[in-house]
Amino acid sequence: MESGEVKLKSSDGKIFEVPIDILQKSKLFTDINQNDEDEENEIELKEVDGKNLERIIEYLKHYKDIEPKEIPKPFPERTDDAFLRSILNDDWTFDYIQSMTLEEAINLINAANYLQIDGLINILAAKLAHEMCNCDVEEQRRKFGIECDMTEEEIAENDKYPLD
Repeated sequence: MESGEVKLKSSDGKIFEVPIDILQKSKLFTDINQNDEDEENEIELKEVDGKNLERIIEYLKHYKDIEPKEIPKPFPERTDDAFLRSILNDDWTFDYIQSMTLEEAINLINAANYLQIDGLINILAAKLAHEMCNCDVEEQRRKFGIECDMTEEEIAENDKYPLD
């Protein structure tokens, strides 16, 4: 697996032929490459479906020779699109993450986590933080499918001490 291409097989059986050199951003692929004595050229990815694998390959091709910018932590409270665009590397990255729904971004961040692609995790985390910034707690719960586990009494007690 040191030169040429490798076949990646998604969980839904789609095969992608990918140049090995773009896989360097994935710690999982780097580990496989270092530990693989055979010239096996197909890797089955049981945790990544074809749609997400295609998006990951697109990301890996774009970032083959560059590193994504470091995302500010903690994420600033400024929430407009111009700010989000400014903290990302380029217009491509902004368009890439903005083209996804919230659910697609969450699925992709899980796939990126499985493949250990830190740069992709970071830009997707920026998208999720950006999505949360303009929402009150109730809208965040609705958007992200979070159930409130507090009693009405606990909510009333917390409301006495607003964070603003």
